[in-house]
Amino acid sequence: MSRQQELNDYLTRHVPLFRAMQARVEHADPNRLALTAPLEPNANDKGTAFGGSMAAIAALTGWAITTLTLREHGETAEIVITDSTLQFLRPVRETIVAECVPPDAAAVEKFIQRYRQRGKTRWTVEVVVRADGELAMTFSGQYGIFKAESTV
Repeated sequence: MSRQQELNDYLTRHVPLFRAMQARVEHADPNRLALTAPLEPNANDKGTAFGGSMAAIAALTGWAITTLTLREHGETAEIVITDSTLQFLRPVRETIVAECVPPDAAAVEKFIQRYRQRGKTRWTVEVVVRADGELAMTFSGQYGIFKAESTV
């Protein structure tokens, strides 16, 4: 199963908001991750994308890149968002597309090594949403990861 399909399946099963937004993982490879959501179920009273939907899909994109990074290094962890900053720059009048370029190799290595040494760490992920090729929203999210507690 592809990374893209694996993420779609997981988010569809475990995140009701992902389903309600009719969101999809459209692209998932080592160089780029993109999640999309159609405008209609995510529109506001002005006929543009609702800011909350844009924020949610950006946060899910950050979660997804963190998940993929961990898996690529043979790790699993609990992932939580601990902080975020959004900047809305222009309205989106079409499908919401949230894109993330994975952090550079040095940042990934530092992230993985800190997790392996301490059992927890955090990092910041940048996500953008564009409208007609122009930046419509920027999102900076800090994600904390930690080893899951055993429930035995």
